[in-house]
Amino acid sequence: MKCKEIQSKYIPFIDDELSISELEEFLKHLRSCKNCREEYDIYYTMIMGMRYLESDSGKGEFNIDPEQKLKSAEDYLIKYRILYAEKVLIFIIICIGIIILI
Repeated sequence: MKCKEIQSKYIPFIDDELSISELEEFLKHLRSCKNCREEYDIYYTMIMGMRYLESDSGKGEFNIDPEQKLKSAEDYLIKYRILYAEKVLIFIIICIGIIILI
């Protein structure tokens, strides 16, 4: 993805609306592009700060740490990949079992 595409994905990322493939590309780009990473940090802090002010201040959970959001997304991708691998493995085992039974 190019920087302009990444910049258009800041809000969908913050709102957890990116697909898995978009999320992977988004995180990969932010790891390699210092300018987009700095802009994301500022944008995230600004958006979350505005949302906090619009809410009933002090009620509920509020996270203004852009690094934590990125870490959480990376953890999600790792768990997604593990679950996907488990599903593929189970499918293969079932197929082998069916072949053996036939």
